[in-house]
Amino acid sequence: MNEKRVLICCANGVATSTMVSMKCKKKFTEQGINAEIKTCTSNEIKSKAQSFKPDIIISNVGKNIVVPEGIPVVYGVNLLSGRGADETWAEILEVLKNQ
Repeated sequence: MNEKRVLICCANGVATSTMVSMKCKKKFTEQGINAEIKTCTSNEIKSKAQSFKPDIIISNVGKNIVVPEGIPVVYGVNLLSGRGADETWAEILEVLKNQ
């Protein structure tokens, strides 16, 4: 599988995006997915997405963020709380495996 690009955003680009990034690294390693992961703020998301060209965006600020067309957005807060995390992981892995 080729390297995937994952962009994770939160309000300030520090705390929750970093936590989700760490969880993603662990999960992707377990699943044999090679991924480059970057984090950013919700204000930077459009420009970061245009330059980084991610396969998926994991948003901790909701799914109604403005991103370039065609990039799937998954709401990632469940990965922090654990509630509904299995469904969120399934959605993320499905997107990455089909890219």
